[in-house]
Amino acid sequence: MISFEKEFRPQYPTPLVDQIVDFLTDAIIEGRLEDGKRLVENDLQRKFGVSRGPIREAFRVLEKNGLVQIIPRKGTFIKKISQEDVLKIFPILAYLESLAARTAITHITTVDIENMELALARMAEASKENDLGSYLRYHLDFHKVFIRASKNDALIEIIERLRRQAVWFRFSYLYVEKSFEYSMSVHRKILDLFSKKDADQVEALVKEHFLIALERFTRLLEPNTQELKGEVQMSEVLGQRAV
Repeated sequence: MISFEKEFRPQYPTPLVDQIVDFLTDAIIEGRLEDGKRLVENDLQRKFGVSRGPIREAFRVLEKNGLVQIIPRKGTFIKKISQEDVLKIFPILAYLESLAARTAITHITTVDIENMELALARMAEASKENDLGSYLRYHLDFHKVFIRASKNDALIEIIERLRRQAVWFRFSYLYVEKSFEYSMSVHRKILDLFSKKDADQVEALVKEHFLIALERFTRLLEPNTQELKGEVQMSEVLGQRAV
């Protein structure tokens, strides 16, 4: 029987499927559901007090978001994070988000800056309370402001799709858990650079932030491994950083 530690309490009129997706997403990214664990429909029906339909639809959404894998005739399983996944996705995000940051400089408004300030203040509050789930939501809000301020629909769509991947969410949780102080410091600097409209420096800092995070996370995945695939390429990029 699956144990979530938290209770599922439906809140209407929000669609039931959306609530199940959000509940299971939080359980996965916070590590309350282990990698590779099978999600059994009957267990979830009893746990949530719902019919099979919403559970199956939620599974399809979670699979689309990269959080579970549906294997025909076997079931639905929490997707495992591999070092290969991390090394594939994070360098892409580093370059795409830094491009979005640079592009946003010419479009960002006073309201955007205020929204980033608000998200940063909420991140600080969540970090003091050690509330990782809330911290990550406000962290995402912070990034969404400048990503969408880029006004490049194709770029926005690609970044948001990659950010929905299991690798991104699970990485963020594990990384931020050990790096509140560093993360807050970097995001304050990013905000200051947007206020100054310094395109070169904000692009460099966003890229550096991702690549340093990638290096730290690969060490979390395999703490005893010193030579990790891709570290040489990453260190070359970091050697060229401007901040």
